[in-house]
Amino acid sequence: MRHWPLREQADYLNQMLRGHYAYYGIAGNLRSLRRVHRAVECYWRKMLSSRSWKGEVWWTKFQQIKEPFPLLRPKLHSKRGPPHLLNLLTTARRDPPSVNRSD
Repeated sequence: MRHWPLREQADYLNQMLRGHYAYYGIAGNLRSLRRVHRAVECYWRKMLSSRSWKGEVWWTKFQQIKEPFPLLRPKLHSKRGPPHLLNLLTTARRDPPSVNRSD
């Protein structure tokens, strides 16, 4: 991937990010998705820096590269958590524990 054209690199990374956001994009997980986005940015810049002997790609140059080839921003796909957790919460609210008193 390191020596691919920038368009192909951005498309590949966006494909990976899209799948990650679709799977992990639930309510309460936005901070983690932002961390993943930032980690992918750092990784991409590091890869671009190692493409040639010319040296490092600084953040200002990297921002210019990202303008025509932006990475997908984190997006929540579900406003609720996983269904199995929701079932646990709703059953706990409906069925309070019974108290057996033998007084």
